[in-house]
This record gives sequence, structure tokens and C-alpha cells, in this order.
Amino acid sequence: MNWNDIEKPWQVSFEQGWKAFKKGSIPIGAVIINEKRNIISIGRNKIYEYETPNPKIAHAEMECLLDLDILKHPNVREYTLYTCMEPCPMCFGTIVMSNIRKVKIASRDSYCGAAHYCKDDTYIASKNMQVSFDRGILETVQLVLQSYFEIRACNGEINRVVKAFRKDSPLSVKIAEEFFRDRYLDVCSQNGIDISEVFNDIVSRL
Repeated sequence: MNWNDIEKPWQVSFEQGWKAFKKGSIPIGAVIINEKRNIISIGRNKIYEYETPNPKIAHAEMECLLDLDILKHPNVREYTLYTCMEPCPMCFGTIVMSNIRKVKIASRDSYCGAAHYCKDDTYIASKNMQVSFDRGILETVQLVLQSYFEIRACNGEINRVVKAFRKDSPLSVKIAEEFFRDRYLDVCSQNGIDISEVFNDIVSRL
């Protein structure tokens, strides 16, 4: 699998995640598609961008949902939200309360992912959420990007977030550590390298 093999909603989600990385935020992107599979809303993580009024809650899924005009797009129960990373409790709750019922996730988040609420919470379980994880290559790529971000933030140390990622994908963390030694993703960002090239480079190392 390479970049051209993944469907358009995933491409746009990863493009948004890469844009977040280049802006200094966590590399997570999300999109919503309608019943005709047209992308109608996009969002990316902005939690370290302080021109945002409340950056603490500026997660990709939240931004994507806030950008969705429900007057123009009322059939939300038929729409699907794509996200690079398993939503946190705040985002997953907002997805549910927004009446989105279909969620596609590239990667598990064993640190703070909240998809388990579909089974563990009586109210959410009653909503018949359709949640699926793509995992595979998409999960590996996302965990490389996000592990790199965390390792850089901790000056090369492995924090509890990366330790959680390592349990799910040791290879992703290994690649992220190798990238960090050369500051590879920072070099790509500074030189305007497209996420498609970064994606394919990660895949080539698997």
C-alpha cells in the first residue's frame, strides 16, 4: 500500500494532520463525508496554536464538528467522520451528541482513546454507533507521526503516551525514534515535503 491506494477521506485527514504538525500541534486530522461520500467538513488539531480562543479543546474532531453547518447538511446520521486517531472522551462524546453515528478511525489510542464507551456506557451503547478501526498501515503511519511529536516534545525521552503507543505498535515507535535522531520529520516540514512523500517513506520502512 502507498499513498495513492488510500481513499480520499484518509488522504485529506492525513493532510490535515501534517498541517497540524507543521503548525506545532499534534498531528491529527479529521473529515466528515456525506451519504454521497463528498467531504463536507475538515478539521485538524490546534491545541498549541494560541490564536485559537480555547486551544485546549481544539482537537481535530471538535474542529471538524464545529465546522459542520447542519442547516446545509441536516442528514448527519447518514454521515461518516474519519479521524487519524481514536477520539478522546471529549471528542467521542461530542461526536455522539452531534448525531454522527458512523466513525472510521485510523489508529487506536491506548492512552486516552474513548471508543470503548460504545460498550461501557449505557447511554452511548443505546445510540448504535458504527465504529471501525482501519489500523494496518494507517495506524502505523499515524503512530509514527504522533510518537515523533511526543518524543520531540520530551527532548528525546519516552513518555507515558509513547509507552502506550509502543504496546500497540512497537515498530511505529522504533521508526519514530530513528526519525527523531535525524530530526527527519522536522526537516521534511521545513522543506515543504508533502505528506504523501512522508507517508510513502514510512511505508517503505515496514
